[in-house]
Amino acid sequence: MDLIRDYFHEHGVQSAPSISQLYYGNGYAGISSWDTNKYDGIAPAEDTISWEYAGGSQFGDVSIDRYRLHHSRYLEMPLLHIHRTNNPHRRMLLWFGKDGKATAGNWPQLVKFLDAGFDIVTFDFRGLGEPRMPYKAVSEDDPSLAQLDFDHAYVNPISGVLADYVYNSLLTGRPYFLQMIEDAEITARFCRTELHATDLVLTSDREDYILADAIATTLPGIELLPQPGDKLIRWSDFVEQRRELWPIQYLLPGGAFIH
Repeated sequence: MDLIRDYFHEHGVQSAPSISQLYYGNGYAGISSWDTNKYDGIAPAEDTISWEYAGGSQFGDVSIDRYRLHHSRYLEMPLLHIHRTNNPHRRMLLWFGKDGKATAGNWPQLVKFLDAGFDIVTFDFRGLGEPRMPYKAVSEDDPSLAQLDFDHAYVNPISGVLADYVYNSLLTGRPYFLQMIEDAEITARFCRTELHATDLVLTSDREDYILADAIATTLPGIELLPQPGDKLIRWSDFVEQRRELWPIQYLLPGGAFIH
């Protein structure tokens, strides 16, 4: 870690592309112009979002509608639309946490947003939440991995299944961090075209504030809603702090040079 920090100090004056330039550069799929339609049981074209209603439930005056967004031909995104039944407005809050979409444990926080007049749309990123790959890695180099429960082992930044996916995403030329922004853009497009969102606001739990900021900075028409105590941690902070362990999904080549 000392060597990495020293390298960063020696090369810190070099210019780096912004998150937006990286996102809209090589590999961008043109999501801003994708079509949306109702899912008919057939895998959609790569430039189409096909939505499927997966049922709903009622809790007092709150409705929870479940959807699955089929996109990129073979991928599915689980999504929840949580809203007051009598709310005529469509000011929508996109919410996510370190494990993807909101769960029952996030309910007290979500109620505050509902009371503030927001509809809430919460979703899983590919490889997180419901779309997690259902197996656990075993590493001879990391015996402690076997002692972890499935949830913690899956996201382990050294030997976990998610780490393997992230590393492979670098080999394909589209880092997982940029793929997560893609998932947010797909969600936003669905909200605008099918849920008739008028305004889109974004927030997350504290651990994912770096991703929330990158999404709001990159995607037009999405406003970041800061939460009390939120602090933007940048990749350069990881280097300066010589942190060996941090969320592997934030791995981004050259990230420390991005300002």
